[in-house]
Amino acid sequence: MNVYETKEFFEEAGLLFLFEKFQYQFYVTNLLGKSNPEILQSFLNCYEFKENEPIFFDEFAFHFRIFQNISVNNNWIH
Repeated sequence: MNVYETKEFFEEAGLLFLFEKFQYQFYVTNLLGKSNPEILQSFLNCYEFKENEPIFFDEFAFHFRIFQNISVNNNWIH
């Protein structure tokens, strides 16, 4: 998944502020680069992130990895 697709998913979910905040970390860690786009889309739609509440990249990555593992291991998303 490239940066433009990733940005689009965040924008569609109304979470562009998160993408802008963590864009560099996404690039450096490649957290989202190898993931299934459907998993990211589902994750962003299931979790609630508020712009005025602080969140660290490590917290975001932790929740995303758990969601990704559950989705893959339970065949929710192929």
